[in-house]
Amino acid sequence: MSPNFDNLRKAAERGDAAAQFSLGNAYASGTGVAKDQSEAVSWWRKSAEQGDAQAQNSLGNAYYLGEGVAKDQSEAVSWWRKAAKQGNDLAQCYLGYAYYAGEGLAKDLVESVKWFRKSAEQGDAQAQFSLRHPDLEGKSMTSEGCI
Repeated sequence: MSPNFDNLRKAAERGDAAAQFSLGNAYASGTGVAKDQSEAVSWWRKSAEQGDAQAQNSLGNAYYLGEGVAKDQSEAVSWWRKAAKQGNDLAQCYLGYAYYAGEGLAKDLVESVKWFRKSAEQGDAQAQFSLRHPDLEGKSMTSEGCI
């Protein structure tokens, strides 16, 4: 292992949420260490539980795909929601999709549009594309709710 990896691990072990997220990414990609999805999930969880939105999003993806953990769409949605509420555009897009497809929660096109729009406003191209879907046409949110 490289000195940089050793320093990253030490920071992660000290509880640094950003280092924990980065160490999770290293294990997920196999960068500087053998690829290990379970180990990636372990580090992302430590970071996510400290409130790191990127780690929350990654943990949601792991649950959605069943990589390093048992596949669990409800758990994926729970982590995406935490990240989305912090403004993570990817999690907002994934949450919009979950509402659209009814995966891990009840299908709700108004909520789908709400989360796709939040993501799209931050420049997420997939969310911008998704908002043009015919099923979502005419669905919009105001401060008063669906109109």
